[in-house]
Amino acid sequence: MQNIKTFIVLLLFLISNTFQSQNDCIDAITVCGNTGFVGLTAVGIGSQELTNSNSCSSSENNSIWLRLPIATTGTLGFTLTPTNPNIIEDFDFFIFGPNATCNALGQSIRCSTTNPQAAGQGDNTTGMNATSTDTSEGPGPLGNSFVKQLDVIAGETYFLVIDRPIGNSDFSIVWNGTATFISPPNIPPLTATAFDLTACDNDGILDDKTPFNLSTNDAVIINSQANVVVTYHMSTNDATLGINPILNPTAFANTTNPQQVYGRLTSNTDCFATVPFQIFVNSNIDIPNNESAICDDATDGNDANGRATFNLSTVSQDLFGTVSIAELTFAYYLNLADANAEQNPLPQNYYNVIANLQNVIVVVKNSNGCKGTKSIILKVNPLPNKANYILTQCDTVLNPDGFATFNLSEADNAISVSTSNVLVTYYLNNAAVAINSPLNNIYTNVNNPQILISKITNLTTGCSSFSTLQLIVNLVVSQTIAPLQACDLLNQENGFATFNLTTAPIIITPTQIATYYCTLDNALLEINPIVNVASYTNLVAYNDQFFVRIETNNQCSGITKVELVVNKLPAIEVTSTQNYVVCTNKPFEFITIDAAIQAGVQTDYSYKWFLNGILISPTTYSININVGGTYSVEVYNVFNCFKTRTITVVESGIAVISDIKITELTINNNTVIVNLTPSTNMFVYSLDDEDGPFQNSNVFTNVSAGFHTIYVSDTKGCGNISQKIAILGFPDFFTPNGDSYNDIWSVDGQNSTFNRNTKVSIFDKYGKLLKEIAPKDYRGWDGTFNNQPMPADDYWYVITLENGLVIKDHFTLKR
Repeated sequence: MQNIKTFIVLLLFLISNTFQSQNDCIDAITVCGNTGFVGLTAVGIGSQELTNSNSCSSSENNSIWLRLPIATTGTLGFTLTPTNPNIIEDFDFFIFGPNATCNALGQSIRCSTTNPQAAGQGDNTTGMNATSTDTSEGPGPLGNSFVKQLDVIAGETYFLVIDRPIGNSDFSIVWNGTATFISPPNIPPLTATAFDLTACDNDGILDDKTPFNLSTNDAVIINSQANVVVTYHMSTNDATLGINPILNPTAFANTTNPQQVYGRLTSNTDCFATVPFQIFVNSNIDIPNNESAICDDATDGNDANGRATFNLSTVSQDLFGTVSIAELTFAYYLNLADANAEQNPLPQNYYNVIANLQNVIVVVKNSNGCKGTKSIILKVNPLPNKANYILTQCDTVLNPDGFATFNLSEADNAISVSTSNVLVTYYLNNAAVAINSPLNNIYTNVNNPQILISKITNLTTGCSSFSTLQLIVNLVVSQTIAPLQACDLLNQENGFATFNLTTAPIIITPTQIATYYCTLDNALLEINPIVNVASYTNLVAYNDQFFVRIETNNQCSGITKVELVVNKLPAIEVTSTQNYVVCTNKPFEFITIDAAIQAGVQTDYSYKWFLNGILISPTTYSININVGGTYSVEVYNVFNCFKTRTITVVESGIAVISDIKITELTINNNTVIVNLTPSTNMFVYSLDDEDGPFQNSNVFTNVSAGFHTIYVSDTKGCGNISQKIAILGFPDFFTPNGDSYNDIWSVDGQNSTFNRNTKVSIFDKYGKLLKEIAPKDYRGWDGTFNNQPMPADDYWYVITLENGLVIKDHFTLKR
């Protein structure tokens, strides 16, 4: 304890029924300096030592004993605070001394057994302070849980007994006053891992367990202090209480890896300090890899014999990859016997004696004495296959200067002898190889011919071979080829068409190969060849080109340009919008149809005419026809591209009336139906007016009695026909008064042509025959009998029609 503000926290984990030694005076924990205690278990009591030894009427329930050695004179007080603030948690305390012994404690000089809940307190703290005046209090509701602090003198010793009769909470103590406790031994302020110990698992059993000499830490923990001893314990509780020390610390075998161990430094004043540390067991060194490889070379005069010189330092790093080997030592041996005896190590630069693959033994050690032994492979990888090659390019008349652009990758397969999994790069010269400055694969030669350095690298092993690539530019004259032509596509007409490029008359020998490209650069570099050569669509409307590269043994023999031309179709009106009609009733009347060109003149084109799909003889721009049907004309331009125009010609003629059905002798509902041969919808009908109006229907209704003319007209303009009809009817009345209106009653629809044999008899209402109108007598009745006018009245008639039908009815004479 440094002063009255010093804290000491005692965490009491009350979860076990096991009695601990701090329950008794003889095993009291000595409070030193500002030492804290963590991990103590206090449940129940050891020996009952408080009976009849205090004035607070209590004994031990769940107690812990503390020994308080005073270092400086002053006042001593404290505040005890339960971890659980619940008011039911009840702590008591008792102080004995000064200089009492466990066998002669005497009566307590301070004690408090007040129950905070029974006393109605606001909290459950207890202790000694400078404001209280009583030296004891309790039990139950008596007191306020605080008593008067002590005046203490240096050299005195006191016992503090803390008891918890109710509850299960831990607690903390704050020391008050001016007195101090004896200082504990000093643990050096080193890092948390300074006391850790590491050992190798070299006891012959690989189980992560090995003996440790814990005493290695003695000197570090004591740090030149006098009158102190060090003990080692396996738990913090044991270290705090000073019990169950490790009996043989110089040969302690760990039980777990890593394992926590506790050192206790105890002075002759019984003050102590503890320090935790860990012990670690390192397994033997693991060597992660078992192979180191280098490339064959010509240092020994042969780059294909599988033998080369290994730098064993490089081998060591290969075995551990990216892991640092700075703290390791390595030795290599030809066999395990030499490795175990550590004799006859291999030299730092070792030339393998077994070609391609040789096994050796490596021994690796670290500063802890751990080591690893492993059989490894020294591997000499072969160099990639290589060949010199000549790449020939064409310099056509398009730019004949002896320089051309090469695609160097065209030589890759030949340079690498078609070996897979290799990378081929090209260099201007050996100096460029030395600084690893490769050329781009698209390269224009600077000399003709020119020699480049080629490097073939195996992508798995990284081994490389070198050869040469010679570049030669041939000056060649391209063949002159007529353009490939095609016609614009009907209903598309955008300047694009499909070509069979192989129809271009390129002349090649049996040993030559022709490859097709869209551009000259592609042909020179042999990239992006045209795949669909038999059905290629031009990329530029109407006028395009392609290039044919001719090779002999993969060497350019020539590049020929071929133009692609898409010719436009004739500009015509494809479908006629005019209505064309020929009249079958006018066989000598013709109409004219034509090809309807929209650009140029008629003589720019040629023509083929068809009727209903059958070729007919005219080849002129227009033709005269008098037969209906579907006419088409193919219009060809000078490029033999054509477009077809279609014209529909309709046949029509005058109608033939096959029958007229008449419904007559009705009141305002006479009907006429005109039937034609043929019956089509190409005719219209009119009644009594040759000029119309015409109707589409062949039915007339509400036709008046009398004589009428039916007109049937062809809608296509081929003419019309007419026919007269008669509809029988009789007036309901007549007025024979000489005004020239309705003066005569007669039968309507009868004359010398129609209903000529119809007979009519007229009677008065008494049945007297007044008048007989004989057939062919069309004068009717004037309303007289024997030249005398008949009175206004209803009169009856009997009509006998030509077909024998008899009709009887009446009418009215009005005056």
